[in-house]
Amino acid sequence: MADSIEELYETYNILTEAKENVSKHSQDYLKCMERTKGNDKEKKLAAQIISKFFKHFPDLQEKALNAIFDLCEDDDCMIRISAMKVLPAICKDSKEYIPKVTDILAQLLQLDESDHNTPTNTLTQIYREDPLGTIKTIFNHVHTTDDATEREKCLLFVYKKIVKMEEKLSNEINDLLLEEGKKIIPESDATEFGLVMPYLTASKLTKTIAGQQELVNLVAEKAEIDGTFDPLEENGQNVNRVMMCVDFALPLFNANIESTKFTKFYCDQMLPNYDAIGKLKDGSTLQYHSLKQLAELSTHCGKLENPSLHVVQIFDKLKHFMPLPPEDADLEKMPNLDFTSVECLLYAFHRLARQCPDFLTADPAVLKDFRSRLTYFSRGVGGCKKSLEKHAGKKLDEDQLKIAPAVFDNISSLIKDLYYTVPIYKCNIQLSFKSITKKIKLAPEKNSAPQKRHTPIQFESSNGSAPKNARPNKGEGIKLYAPPSGKFSNNFQSYERGGRGRGRGRGSRGGRGSRGGWRN
Repeated sequence: MADSIEELYETYNILTEAKENVSKHSQDYLKCMERTKGNDKEKKLAAQIISKFFKHFPDLQEKALNAIFDLCEDDDCMIRISAMKVLPAICKDSKEYIPKVTDILAQLLQLDESDHNTPTNTLTQIYREDPLGTIKTIFNHVHTTDDATEREKCLLFVYKKIVKMEEKLSNEINDLLLEEGKKIIPESDATEFGLVMPYLTASKLTKTIAGQQELVNLVAEKAEIDGTFDPLEENGQNVNRVMMCVDFALPLFNANIESTKFTKFYCDQMLPNYDAIGKLKDGSTLQYHSLKQLAELSTHCGKLENPSLHVVQIFDKLKHFMPLPPEDADLEKMPNLDFTSVECLLYAFHRLARQCPDFLTADPAVLKDFRSRLTYFSRGVGGCKKSLEKHAGKKLDEDQLKIAPAVFDNISSLIKDLYYTVPIYKCNIQLSFKSITKKIKLAPEKNSAPQKRHTPIQFESSNGSAPKNARPNKGEGIKLYAPPSGKFSNNFQSYERGGRGRGRGRGSRGGRGSRGGWRN
């Protein structure tokens, strides 16, 4: 081994001493390429020599570059790292090879964490040499590869690494990221969607009404709100896709950009499937999140062609959460009352029913029944307020203490409007979960820790289930109820992944078809 290393050093000295005549020593340069098949030390030294004299042998550059690429795929981690580190020097001297080198590095981004940083850092150096060309090549790779992990790593590099690294991107690059992002969204999986959408929703598109509408249309297409909806299809990925899309669309709705199509979809498709959604993993969290989204969507809903057809869906679900007063008034405890879900549904009903003011008054029996429910539920609100006062000074969930008074005040205001002889729809409230959003989202999140979320407050009976007949007992026996924990976004990345795969055109780790309900 000592002799082979010594020979390499002698070859290096020959090439160095040749100076302006170095190009005449092509045979010596070829010897260096042959040593890329030698032992570990030979491979590392050969890679350095090849890169140093690369520009002097134009006729051998293709062969030399392929020799370096072979080392980038070596089984030894340290050799892969050494080979990748010489690529920026090659690109600096011979910029015509930037696209080819970028394409190879884009594939190598999927390496294991132990040496993932090297292709990332190497690609960053090459980006400095040709920003626009490098990003164009990466996007071309994204559109042509069938490897889900390669796509994800490439988009992570562009939309997180580059965007974060550059304080101000050029107009050309911003336009490229914007146009390519719009192409990627329709065929994206959950992870890709989550990487690209934050950039799009912070781009210049949001500065104009036309741009905002374009983004809303893009999200609507991805959510497939014009199609049929089966919450159990693809193991619940349909639900995840819709909710994630709506989360990104909500900030875009305003007086000029209406949420009408989304609101109709939630009334006609999500609410009728509410029970089915509850059967999914973290079903309770998904259900509550869907109600929060419906409430927010209803804020900017435009004119509905047949409003009563959609309002009745909210009304029926609202009655499910607002029981009738019990026939037997002797029992002491009230059933479970889900105040936070009622706030969402009552708010959505209040927003949409104003488009069909005769919905409640057309049938006196319907109005009488609903008012009985409102009265009974209002008692529950009063009882829970007293319960909170009773717990004053005790250790309670901080978010709960912030939200609870707002929930009760909102419900009381909405009920007051609906309890008029002829129901009115005049009060304007701020949804309780919106009032603390800014404070909550500033808290750092760790994927390894359970996600803390807003906890609904409910009355609970003595045996844990709703009694057939009950009445309030002035706040006695009330406790704060915590629903099942979890966070719906945990399901968004459930597409399959395989083991590490390397190579130019060699086996991939899972095709794009494995991304479940997110794939169109």
